[in-house]
Amino acid sequence: MSLRRRASRVRSDQAPIRVSEIGEYTYCSRAWWYKHVVKVPLPEGTSGRLAAGTRAHRQHGSWVLSSARLRAVGLLLAAFGLLMLVLALWIR
Repeated sequence: MSLRRRASRVRSDQAPIRVSEIGEYTYCSRAWWYKHVVKVPLPEGTSGRLAAGTRAHRQHGSWVLSSARLRAVGLLLAAFGLLMLVLALWIR
């Protein structure tokens, strides 16, 4: 089936799903729902619950990134220590 034919089967009342919306949904499905289904207006300033939630998500994301980096460093150090132990036992 051609792309044009499939595209014509989409109902006219359905808006196309954009890639940015998929990213928003995977980041926080609740925020996507508020924005696209309930149509909650975004706050103008940097106060309010939505802005506080955005800041909290951003902080949590930086903690997750930091923990992933620290885990990788820890695994590298453990592998290096194991290599040094094997070399020390092999040289003896």
